[in-house]
Amino acid sequence: MKFVFLIGVFYLILIHVISKVRTQNGGQISLKVNPLDGNAVYGDVSYTIQCTITGTQATTWSWSRSSITSGTTTTLSSGRKYSIVMYPNATNLTINSIVEDDEHDYFCQATIAIGLQFQTRSRLIVNGGLLTVAISPANADVLQGQSILITCTVTGEPPTIAITWYFTHTGSEQQQTLSTLNTAKYSGGSTQNPSLTVLNFQSSDSGNYVCYASNVVGTSTSTYCALRFISNLNITASLTTHSAIVGDSKVTITCTINGAPPAIGWDWTKTPVDGGNAEIIAQGTNNAKRQIMTSATNPNLNIFSITKNDEGLYKCRAHNEKRQFMSEPVILEVLEASVRKAPGEPEISIPLDFQEGITLILSCSSAGGNPPPSVVWLRDDIVISSGTNTSTSGNVTTTTLTLTTTADDDLEVYECQTDNGFLQGPLVKTTYLVLNPSINPPGQPQIIGSHLYDLGDIVTLSCSSTGGNPLPTINWLRDDNVISTGITSSSVSGMITTALTFTAGLEDHLEVFECQADNGVLQKPLATATYIEVYFSPKLPILTGPTNLISGSSGKWTCSSMNGYPAPIISMRIQDLYYTNELSVVQSYDVIDRSYSVAGTLNLVPSSDKSRQTLCCDVSHLFNNKVPQSVCLQLTINDKEDQNIIIYAVIGLVAVLLFLILIIAVLCTCSNRNGNPQNRNSDRDVDNFPLIEPDLQAYKSVHWKW
Repeated sequence: MKFVFLIGVFYLILIHVISKVRTQNGGQISLKVNPLDGNAVYGDVSYTIQCTITGTQATTWSWSRSSITSGTTTTLSSGRKYSIVMYPNATNLTINSIVEDDEHDYFCQATIAIGLQFQTRSRLIVNGGLLTVAISPANADVLQGQSILITCTVTGEPPTIAITWYFTHTGSEQQQTLSTLNTAKYSGGSTQNPSLTVLNFQSSDSGNYVCYASNVVGTSTSTYCALRFISNLNITASLTTHSAIVGDSKVTITCTINGAPPAIGWDWTKTPVDGGNAEIIAQGTNNAKRQIMTSATNPNLNIFSITKNDEGLYKCRAHNEKRQFMSEPVILEVLEASVRKAPGEPEISIPLDFQEGITLILSCSSAGGNPPPSVVWLRDDIVISSGTNTSTSGNVTTTTLTLTTTADDDLEVYECQTDNGFLQGPLVKTTYLVLNPSINPPGQPQIIGSHLYDLGDIVTLSCSSTGGNPLPTINWLRDDNVISTGITSSSVSGMITTALTFTAGLEDHLEVFECQADNGVLQKPLATATYIEVYFSPKLPILTGPTNLISGSSGKWTCSSMNGYPAPIISMRIQDLYYTNELSVVQSYDVIDRSYSVAGTLNLVPSSDKSRQTLCCDVSHLFNNKVPQSVCLQLTINDKEDQNIIIYAVIGLVAVLLFLILIIAVLCTCSNRNGNPQNRNSDRDVDNFPLIEPDLQAYKSVHWKW
């Protein structure tokens, strides 16, 4: 193996020497290539090496190549890849369509007449190849509506001939080509400016972006740039009713947060209605007065044991990783303690025939209710805020809706809702608009039935609708679910009536029942709602306070009655004597149990003639037979003189007992000293100490005075 290698080396040296052999006439034979070391660019059309011989002419020419790093030699011939042109004194090798594989050592070999061969080398270095594509940033959060620049840097040669951007939406695996011709959405993305700017960033733009760069060699791709959509958090705070009553157990102000990424922190602020510094109710608050729910989408605020101090403007705040957002203020008005009442059923405009393009005013009113109700208009179950106006006159709340009619309003149903948080849902009533008077929708449902029932009573609610072509179907609904049990239907002279019958339970208390009439003509059923109040007795009252008093001293008794409806009435008496001026009563309403609790406190200075008499608390309620619930305590009232005698007697008795104990102790001591023979020192003790005898006569002279 070494021998073969040495032969090869010798051959190359010989060829190099021969290339400079002198001719017989003294001239030098020389074989040269041009360029000796050349460069081409990947993708060049061609590259030519010229080989010339001086001092003689070549009889034959040949070209070969070998790898720069290895010794393998390949003979070249004219064809698609190579073009060889031969002359007596020169030859040219043209390499077509330069690629990376054309980087070699190329050998020109000339044979002269005497049979000698001359060879020389030309080295070709091919520069370039696939382009290098870099992208930045690797990831970024983009706020809604902002523009973001994705930098695409392309280096290398041959030069870029095309730039293409690809996009994969968040949550999708399908890659799509971006149209950079959409100048309203993108700018850049060309060979002159490969970088891409995404304009007015929206959620649909969230995803991975990749830059592709092409040259004659091929296409290169960047890594991806991940853009995340950061929306403005949409925060809505709302209150079912804008009023609460002192003593209410709970008020909930809801907060709904939508946006991406979701909120990572939230709190509430409270500002006095008349101005002042805002109080921050921190995230995680959970105590006897306030509670913020732990939810990134619904951090509702619960306020307990309502007082006048809870009145104010409340705002829900939240922030995601980028910005902080705040809701519009919600005003909580706290009314003085009073009995809650359901709002009056909505009274609205009758169905209207109209013409397209005119202005209509729909009006809805609700009378009464404590606290005053909110009255809103809805279309397609969405609250209408534009074009509405709310006013109050006396105890009547009215909301008007002003609209300019369009063809879309034909057969459209508008719904009015009134709610003050007292019932388990809003009361509703509907109206509709119709362009063609010949259309025959059903009549507005009419409900007959009482609102008031005792627990366990049989409830019958009847709903009727007159007219309509075809005749309508009438359904009763509860919590938006059609009721199928306890239903009976009848039809008389074009009036359809459907009755609902059930036994009143606690779960039915303050429940709203909705009647719907539908014959398929209007875009939604017509609806009317009613409610029932269920009377039930409170728990047995609890009476606390002293049972033993001294005549002339003050006593305090408290009587509590819980979870009754309607609010029970507390009175307190001793025997048949009722105390009204001395009794203070506090009433509270539990919005969860929808019941009342009442506490009465009696402050009284009873006289001794009330001793052995009973102090009673009577709780009156309206359930069943209306017999009051009573609980009593027996009083023991002592006069002051009798009390002093008792005190002195007790003191004297204690003194006698102490004196007797003292006598017994002295006698025991003397007995031990006189007669204990076992004491080894007794004789000495007797001799040294005189005998001490008790002076019994002195004791006899003691007199006790009671």
